[in-house]
Amino acid sequence: MKANVGAFDGWFRSLLFIVSLCYAVLVGGSSWFLLIPTGILFLTAILAWCPLYEMIGFNSNKDAPKAH
Repeated sequence: MKANVGAFDGWFRSLLFIVSLCYAVLVGGSSWFLLIPTGILFLTAILAWCPLYEMIGFNSNKDAPKAH
């Protein structure tokens, strides 16, 4: 797996997960379903690899070597 999630992208995904977790705790009820998709985003942020990015050929990681 080659890193294709950049720093800003990873921080944004992590922040989105934290906000949805707080929302789920405060509101409760059916808001817990948000944790599955945002949990996946958080996992991709930790791994710095997104399978969807790889499928479409997108790379937000500016530190990755460029293919010529």
